[in-house]
Amino acid sequence: MANEQQLALLKQGVEAWNKWRSLSPGIPPDLSGADLSQEDLGGVNLMKAALSGVDLSGVNLMGASLSQADLRGANLSGAYLSKADLSEADLSEVNLSEAYLLEANLSRVNLDGADLHWVYLGKADLSGAIAIGANLSEVDMRGANLIGANLIGADLRGAILIGADLQGADLSGADLGEANLMGARLLKTNFEQANLAGCLIYGISSWGLNLEAANQLNLSVAPPGEGAIAVDNLEVAQFIYFLLNHQKVREVFNSIHSNIVLILGCFQSSDRLVLLEEIRDALRQHDYLPMSVELEKSTTPELKESISTVAGMVKFIIADFTDAPHIPQELLKILQGISEVPVQPLVQVDTTHLAISDDLHEYPWMLPTYQYPSLSQAIADLKEKIIAPAQAKAQELRGGY
Repeated sequence: MANEQQLALLKQGVEAWNKWRSLSPGIPPDLSGADLSQEDLGGVNLMKAALSGVDLSGVNLMGASLSQADLRGANLSGAYLSKADLSEADLSEVNLSEAYLLEANLSRVNLDGADLHWVYLGKADLSGAIAIGANLSEVDMRGANLIGANLIGADLRGAILIGADLQGADLSGADLGEANLMGARLLKTNFEQANLAGCLIYGISSWGLNLEAANQLNLSVAPPGEGAIAVDNLEVAQFIYFLLNHQKVREVFNSIHSNIVLILGCFQSSDRLVLLEEIRDALRQHDYLPMSVELEKSTTPELKESISTVAGMVKFIIADFTDAPHIPQELLKILQGISEVPVQPLVQVDTTHLAISDDLHEYPWMLPTYQYPSLSQAIADLKEKIIAPAQAKAQELRGGY
């Protein structure tokens, strides 16, 4: 229950309140349960204040001092907390949804069970923060400091973690589905049993990770605008990035046996996506590492270079030209220039597309085009008529290994 005298003093304004705090440092403020949603509290001193259950929704708290405050169960939704100091505060079960915390200090805060949906935490300091089971879905934490943070079981689906520092952070059991980790620093980060499916991981720095039982399917390696290149292993993804961008690394790798299978196609429609997932699953059952590349209508020079680089270092290639009559001649030249990597073309029966695959058959490393009448038939034939011929051709071209 809020102290009525203190509440009345706060309503006189921040200047009067801060003056009283400086003159009475030994008196702990108690504003718990108060409705402060109509106040302007920019720069207010609420250090060590009892604020559990308080309503601060939509309030201006820019530069406020809330260090070591008790904010359990408080409503801070939509609050403006840019450069506020919340270090060591108890924010368990707090509602911070849609709040703005640019460069805020949340070091060592307790965010257990808190709702931070759609929060902006750009360049915020969350080092040592505890956010077990917190809702951080679609939160924007670009450039944030999360060193040593405890995010066990947190919901980070769709979160923006561009350039964030996650070294030593514990994200075991966390859900990072389709999160943006581009340029993030991952040093000794714990992702045990975490969901990383669909994450954008271009430019990450990863060392000493714990990825035991983590879901790493369809991790996107390429930067936005340069085509979709996806692999199933975070540490391998970083290696793929080096291969694509460093000639010397490629030269070494090209002499090493690979278990990567490249999948090319236009996978925008629901049917194509279903087939892509079935191909990926079938390849995983054979201990291959599927790597898919989306063929866009306008194939950029960067994408063509990436395909050319990857194509020369994989076990074999599966190329579905269905829904892709726009494939430029340059891409066909890339495939035709491969002499040791078998290519298994696929196409759903349609005369519009057959001419594309017919041009490939004069090359010995091009397998006969598998023509499928329906999606269900293609799925049924995956192992026998798509993967098995490619495996056999790979052994033939590479001397039996």
